[in-house]
Amino acid sequence: MQALRPSTSLSPLFNFQRLLLRPTCLRSSHKTLVPLHTNSFTHKIATTNNKLNYPTGHRAMATSSEQAQGPILEWLVIAPDHENALEKRLAVRPTHLAGLKEDPETFWLWGGAMLKSQPKEGEAPSMLGSAMLIGARSEEEVLERLKKDVYVTGEVWDWEKVKIIPFKSALRKPL
Repeated sequence: MQALRPSTSLSPLFNFQRLLLRPTCLRSSHKTLVPLHTNSFTHKIATTNNKLNYPTGHRAMATSSEQAQGPILEWLVIAPDHENALEKRLAVRPTHLAGLKEDPETFWLWGGAMLKSQPKEGEAPSMLGSAMLIGARSEEEVLERLKKDVYVTGEVWDWEKVKIIPFKSALRKPL
């Protein structure tokens, strides 16, 4: 394949008439678009399944369906338990945990029980409720899913006291 030289009449950023299209992998049909610049920097944009995957440091462009739905945002949820809800919580916990697996992988980012204090070894935890970080496109999406949870329908979480707070993670680490 012959390289094209940029001309002096090119726009400062790209000359879109001089895009080179070439395979990036011998075992696939993926293509890379290589716009030529007037300087020595080469900007590569990999395309796969009609989505643009930019190199690190670039923001990917959303498809029209993703733009209509909006980006996935983070929501901090604080869900206090009803008083004396421990028995109900333990009874429906397996159903609650199984239900979490049915949601998209990006929905439940982290979650767990809020405790009165850290239990001593061999001691049962004293639970106050739940805290979780949810990835969803809107607060309505969070509300819709939480209302279906067995901790709400089984009267473990005090729905009137549930707080949904817009959130932006600065740091998340695996345990």
